[in-house]
Amino acid sequence: MIVAALALVASACGRESASGQAGVEPERNAGADATALRAELAGARTRIAELEGELQDATAKRVAREEEWVRYTKALTQLSPAADAVEAKFQPIADPNAAPAADAGAAPDDEDETRTKARQSLTRRDREIAVALKTLFTLDQVTGFDLLESGTLGEGFTGPVVLRALDDRGRPVASLVARRLRLEGSRAARTVTLVLEDGFERRAGEKRAFEGPMTEEGRGGARRIEMPETDPTPWIASVPELFRDEDKAPPDYDLRWDLGKTRAALNLLLREDVSGGWWRLVSFGGVRDGVLRDVQLDGLDAQGRLERKLFADRMEISAQERGVRIELLDGAQLRGDSKTPFLDGRYRIFLPRASVEAWTKAGIPGLSEPPDAR
Repeated sequence: MIVAALALVASACGRESASGQAGVEPERNAGADATALRAELAGARTRIAELEGELQDATAKRVAREEEWVRYTKALTQLSPAADAVEAKFQPIADPNAAPAADAGAAPDDEDETRTKARQSLTRRDREIAVALKTLFTLDQVTGFDLLESGTLGEGFTGPVVLRALDDRGRPVASLVARRLRLEGSRAARTVTLVLEDGFERRAGEKRAFEGPMTEEGRGGARRIEMPETDPTPWIASVPELFRDEDKAPPDYDLRWDLGKTRAALNLLLREDVSGGWWRLVSFGGVRDGVLRDVQLDGLDAQGRLERKLFADRMEISAQERGVRIELLDGAQLRGDSKTPFLDGRYRIFLPRASVEAWTKAGIPGLSEPPDAR
């Protein structure tokens, strides 16, 4: 009996020992997995730090290249003043035996002083334009571009210019370089357009010329950057030298046109054929040189539902071999909540079934002479 009891006790102890060893084994495996995960996490953090360092180095190199280009363009703009300085410095030595030159009306010192003041005035205006453009970019929240260099004022433009294109997080993604920058504005559509001429875009190390005729390898054409929902009035007031004359000119309408009668007659003609939809002249500011100004036009489908709205500074109406053509200039199209400027600044409407004789007889600007003001 005693031997049997001892045998039972030994068997129970053996089972408890085996059970204890079985419980320890999963704990050891879990500890090994946690150690491996911690090592993998540490390796990932190290790799992330290395990649961040490489990104910072690449960004610093790109910024350095852009700064080097800015310094280069500044040197180009200073070549002309430097040439004037050299010309003033190296004057021919006067011959003491030569007869005195005739008085040209101003002493050489006065001429030099006048030239210096003129150059200083131009340099000051260049700085004012640079500050004004950067301020307008900030006030109108032009977040997609950053103006780095605005160059020197020319006849209707400034240049050379350098802009940095930014992504939605404000990080530089490309550089735009052009010899000239002009501005176009539409009060009716509330848009301002940057027109970059004779230049190129550099993105990811690749250089691409603007679309259009090339003046040299890798440079040429033009790039238009439209900024919707932008009032051009403060832009015109700050940098009028960069805008076209028609953008700056105040309204000067021909008072011989009766706006109410002209609008009613035009809407009757536009509704003669409604099978595929029609256009409705909502309003216009006046007529000048046979052109409607500050125009709003609605486009409706065959059931009379509004499809789009057109806003334009000018609307020209002209006769074609068949029908009438309406051309809207410097404006934008609104469809739903999306507002987009006209492609190349133009929007054309062709009415092939319109009777040119009927439009002319109705007294439509561009097709007939203005009636006497009543």
